[in-house]
Amino acid sequence: MRSIQIIICSVVFSLTITSSTLAQIPDAGSSDALFIRIINGMNAVLKTTPGASATELELYIKTGSVYENDSLSGINNIINQMLGKKVEAALQKGTGGLSVSNTSFSTYSTSEHTVFHFTCSEANIPACLTLIRNNVFSAAITKEELDSAVAATTRQIETNRSDYKKLFDEKLLREIFRQDYDKMNPLGNPAKFKNINLRTVNIFFHRYYVPNNSILTITGKFDIDTFRDQFNTAFNTLPKSEFDPETITKIIDFRPMVYNNQVIVTDNAVSVPEFQICWQFPGTNSYQEGSYYGYLLSAMLNDKNNYLNVIAAKMGCRKLSFQYEANEFNGILRVILLPDKNLLVPTYHWLITQIGNLNQTLINESMINAGKVIFKQEYSKLRSSKEYPSWIVKNWPYSDNTYFTTLLDSVMGTSENGMQRFVAEYLMENAHVSGLLISEADRTALNIDSLFTEVNDSVGDYIFTYRPNITDLEGADNQIKLRNLLQWLKANLDVSIKVNGFSDVSEFNKAYDDTLMRYIDSIPTFRKTMPDLIAKGYLRPEMMRSLKLIKYLNDNGIEQDRLSGTSMPLHSSNKKEEEDNMKCTIILSKARKMVSLHEYHYGKKSGN
Repeated sequence: MRSIQIIICSVVFSLTITSSTLAQIPDAGSSDALFIRIINGMNAVLKTTPGASATELELYIKTGSVYENDSLSGINNIINQMLGKKVEAALQKGTGGLSVSNTSFSTYSTSEHTVFHFTCSEANIPACLTLIRNNVFSAAITKEELDSAVAATTRQIETNRSDYKKLFDEKLLREIFRQDYDKMNPLGNPAKFKNINLRTVNIFFHRYYVPNNSILTITGKFDIDTFRDQFNTAFNTLPKSEFDPETITKIIDFRPMVYNNQVIVTDNAVSVPEFQICWQFPGTNSYQEGSYYGYLLSAMLNDKNNYLNVIAAKMGCRKLSFQYEANEFNGILRVILLPDKNLLVPTYHWLITQIGNLNQTLINESMINAGKVIFKQEYSKLRSSKEYPSWIVKNWPYSDNTYFTTLLDSVMGTSENGMQRFVAEYLMENAHVSGLLISEADRTALNIDSLFTEVNDSVGDYIFTYRPNITDLEGADNQIKLRNLLQWLKANLDVSIKVNGFSDVSEFNKAYDDTLMRYIDSIPTFRKTMPDLIAKGYLRPEMMRSLKLIKYLNDNGIEQDRLSGTSMPLHSSNKKEEEDNMKCTIILSKARKMVSLHEYHYGKKSGN
C-alpha cells in the first residue's frame, strides 16, 4: 500500500463528459488534464508533459481487498499476479514490437485498486494499448496459473514477515482495523486461499476487470488527438459489463477502534527509534466533508512554524510528520516521530498530550488560515506534476464526480467551528494505535518495556494467579501482566476497571495487611459502608487479593473513581479446581459508547 503525505496527494478534476467525448479542465497552462470516455464506459485521463522523453500509461482497475468477501481474501491480488505474468511473457516474446528493452512494466494491488504501469515510446503507444486489451481484459486463466499465483503469494507473505518495515506496518494496521484487517491487506489471508478456485477467480475477474470499471492515465510525450483515436480503437470492442460500478457507494463499514493500543517491532537494522501513531480518519467517499478537514488538518500540523514543530525541534526530534492517507472508504492520520533517543518515551508522551489539546492550542482562525495557504501551495504543485492524473484516478469516487472539482474550494471553505468538531471527534474522542520501531540493543539499554510495551485490549483477559493463602502477586508472569495492565490503563483514560478477587474455601479465611487496611480506611466509601470490616483488621483472601491490585493501580496513577472490585469464595471438588480458584480477573468498561463509522457519518447533515 502506498503511503503519501496529504500535501502532495491532493487532487482536483472536472468530469462533465458523455460517451466518445473529450473534455478539458478550465485551467490554463501545463496543469491541464483531459478526459475521454468511450461508449463502453471506459475512461482515460490525459496530461501532456512538455520536454518528456517517454510516455507513461497506467491502467487502474477499481477493485482490491475491500471488494472481496470474507471467504475469498486475497483473490484480487492473485488475479493481478496472473495477469502480470501474462504481460511479462508478452514483453519477453516481443509481441507487437514491444519488448523488455523498450518498455518497462510493473503492477501492484492496493486495498482499492489494481494498477498496471507501462513506460514506452510515443510510437509504441498503440502496441501497448493492444497488449493491455489482450493480456488484461481478454485474458484466459488456467488452473496451472492459479496454482502458481497462490504459491507465489504465499511465499511473498512469508518473506514479508522477515521485513521489519512491512511487519511494523502490518501490526499497526491489524490494531487499527482489527476484524476488518483482511479488507486492508491486498495480499490476503493464506488460511482462506483454499477457497479460491478457478470458478471463483473467473466470477471475480469477469465482474471487476471490465472497461466500465477501469480508468487509463497517460502522461508525457504524445499527441492528444492521435491518442484519442488509438484509445477508442484499442478498447471500444470490449463489451460493457452488466455490473455498474456507479451503484457502489460503500463496500463495508469499517468498525472503529474502541481502545488505544501499543505495538513494538524490534530489529537490529533499526538505527534510529521511530514512533508511528495512527488514528482512523474518514475516507473521501465515506464522509466527504470530514475528508476536507483531514486534508487541512494535515497541512496545518506540517507547518514548520507552528508550536508543535518548533518545540519538537528544540527537544531534538529528527522528524515530526503528519500524513493523511485518504482512501475512498477509510482514511488514516499517521504521525511519524523520530525523537532524541535520550528523550524517547517522554517526547512521545508530550506529543500525545499536545494532540489531545489541539482544540485549545492550534485550532484557531489564524492557524487555520495559515494551513489553507500551505494546502493551496502544495495543491498547485501537484496540479503541475506528472503524477496529477494518477491521483485523480486513485480518488475517483463513482458516487460523486464533483468531489475533485470542488476540493480546493471546499477546503478553503472549511470553518473554525467545523475544525473544532472534527478534531474533537477524530482525535480527542477516537482511539489510536501507537507503534515503536526500535533495535533490540536500544530496547534493552533504554529499559523500554517498563515505559512502553506492546499491549492491547487483551489485557481484559488477564488472570492473576496465587498460591494457597498468599494474597501478594508472585512470579514474573504476574508482574508482566500487572505492568502491562497499568500501561494500558494510562493510555486509555476513559476506561474503568473492576478487579474480581477469588479464593477457595480451603484457604485461611483471615488475611492480614496493615498497609492495605490503612489504605481502605482512607477511602470514604469504605469508612462509611464497612466500618465493622475496618475495625476487625483483617479481610478474607479473595477481598484482599482484589484490593491489593486496586491499591497498586491507584498508587501508580489510576484514579479511584475508575477502580472497583468484587470478591467471591469458591468451592472446589478436586485439587485442580482448588488451584484455579485462587485468582483475580478483571472487567474493563468504556465511559462512552463508540458508534459505528456508518452510523455516525451516513445521513449526517453538514454543519451539525
